[in-house]
Amino acid sequence: MITGNIGEWSEFYAFIKILTDKIIYSADENLNKIEDNFYFVLEIIREETQIGTKIYDISKNDEKIHIKTPDKKEIAVINSSEIKSKVNEIFEGMKGNEGRTFSIQIGKEIMEKLQCTQIKASSATKQDLIIKIHDPVTTIKPELGFSIKSMLGSPSTLLNSSGATNLRYKIIGENIDIKTINSINTRSKIQDRVNKIYEMGGEIEFDNPESEIFRKNIRKIDSLFPEVLAEIVLGFFAGKGRTISELVEYLDGNNILSDKFDFSKEDVEYKIKEFLVSIALGMTPAKEWDGYTKAHGGYIIVKENGEIVCYHLYNRNEFQEYLYSNTRLDTPSTSRHGYGEIYEKDGNKYLNFNLQIRFNK
Repeated sequence: MITGNIGEWSEFYAFIKILTDKIIYSADENLNKIEDNFYFVLEIIREETQIGTKIYDISKNDEKIHIKTPDKKEIAVINSSEIKSKVNEIFEGMKGNEGRTFSIQIGKEIMEKLQCTQIKASSATKQDLIIKIHDPVTTIKPELGFSIKSMLGSPSTLLNSSGATNLRYKIIGENIDIKTINSINTRSKIQDRVNKIYEMGGEIEFDNPESEIFRKNIRKIDSLFPEVLAEIVLGFFAGKGRTISELVEYLDGNNILSDKFDFSKEDVEYKIKEFLVSIALGMTPAKEWDGYTKAHGGYIIVKENGEIVCYHLYNRNEFQEYLYSNTRLDTPSTSRHGYGEIYEKDGNKYLNFNLQIRFNK
């Protein structure tokens, strides 16, 4: 029996739906399909651990799927209609399952026809599928890598929490009782600890990201961006907002942007949008980033109604707006990532906060 979680099945659903629709539409900033902005799909390139890479060629206009090896050797041909008639069954199977992992009866049959052994393709990068498209406007035929996000199930993460996403802050103040603050164990313990620091007359000042690699990566956005991001994270853990846009509004309304950085709200919105797109299309906290997103085409979204739309480098502005308006900070496990407690080092008091970014839905 082949099982997978909602994200894995969503990836497989996107693969077979795009393969049989042979077209993919761009979306506006509200996830609405742009009817006159679309791309013809010529090939889908999929890699699996056990069987390597296969090319699914649908460029011949013969209503067939030509399965090939990377050296273009044809190994199978199947009628597209054999798969297309089953696509909706996969979607309905996804909607009807609430468990962490589940099987879909028709899934195994489709996988055998397509010579797949995994629901989810293998990838060492953020891309889940590589798609060769034909852009009818420019007439070019690039191969673009896409990450796949599902709106079914729990909201997915844009930036996963890890030790590399810890930000370090210095606690300033003579009357800070570390034991009292760290003993706070309420449901909202991090926010309550932050408020207790302020009640004791303390201040919380950003020091540095714990990861030097992450610091270098986000400085490529702007030399002051680590400090800007730190203010957003501090605002979140102080209970000033949850969504990215709310937290920027808070910083702007309290003159933090203008007083600390001489930035306008528009300046920071631009930098945050660049950061979000960079995270979506290539940057990771623990690996040095060259500043480019050229290896990734963008995001494919599986909507709640089964419709599939995409954002990529060709409609970057809409993608930026979508990410900015639809992401929020989240509170990951404090014990797993080692943050939320005051500690002393070299005579100074410090407190780490962890950055995790999740889609609103």
